[in-house]
Amino acid sequence: MAIRRSGRQESSLGLAMVATMVGAVLIGTYVLVRPPEVVRFADVAWPVAAGLFMAVTRPLMYLGMARGPVAVFAPVFGLTMIAVPAVIGPFIGERLAGLEVLGVLSAVVSVVLLSGEGGVPRPGRLLRSPAVGLAVVVGTSIGMGGVFLTQAAPEAGELPALLVLVSGLVVLPVFHRVRIGTFRPDRAVVGFGVVLGVSSGTAMVLSTAAYLRGSAAVVTALIALAPGVSVVIAWRFLGERLYLLQAVGGAFGVAAVVAFAMAG
Repeated sequence: MAIRRSGRQESSLGLAMVATMVGAVLIGTYVLVRPPEVVRFADVAWPVAAGLFMAVTRPLMYLGMARGPVAVFAPVFGLTMIAVPAVIGPFIGERLAGLEVLGVLSAVVSVVLLSGEGGVPRPGRLLRSPAVGLAVVVGTSIGMGGVFLTQAAPEAGELPALLVLVSGLVVLPVFHRVRIGTFRPDRAVVGFGVVLGVSSGTAMVLSTAAYLRGSAAVVTALIALAPGVSVVIAWRFLGERLYLLQAVGGAFGVAAVVAFAMAG
């Protein structure tokens, strides 16, 4: 809504920059009040790497939501991000259980049906869809960020979440300056950015705590429920149409999330 109101797709960078800044201030204050017990090199290096992924991903995610259709973009990126940790898991000591394999297969079917907008898309059309392509990039990046965060220790507390956002603060203003020509964000997105910063900062603390204590595949699967809310909002407030096959695809998506959660 913020990007559509500004009328400029480039404002996604400013929106991401403001949200990241607000989130970093909130989490930084929390870390000062409750500093980590122990900090290892891995507790710094892996969250910084995750933060660099997120810095690129955040404006792309907002841009994808603005371009729409949200009913395609949100579920595809959500299901992609739960498939990535499940596939990478065996290489970092997190082997796939039978239910996790079922979850990956359900996610693939869901992506195909959700991206069809009323029909089963041909492979060529699916690959050429800008919404699907961008959603896969965003989902892959978020999934990789989740995998990186699992390499930090729970004793690091909220420091990994702070480092993720601080990494974004280093990169995003540079991107904004190169792309827009100024460090100042569009005034139309500042208010939305503050709200996003508060909500996403809180979500970042909670999700990071979960990643540090659990399986990347399972935690990411549960977080992936969030795009479903975006689909409902797009249908209710943005006037986007939902089709029967997309509802079936959503059911497969729910099955994928349930399979991952039960496997954990």
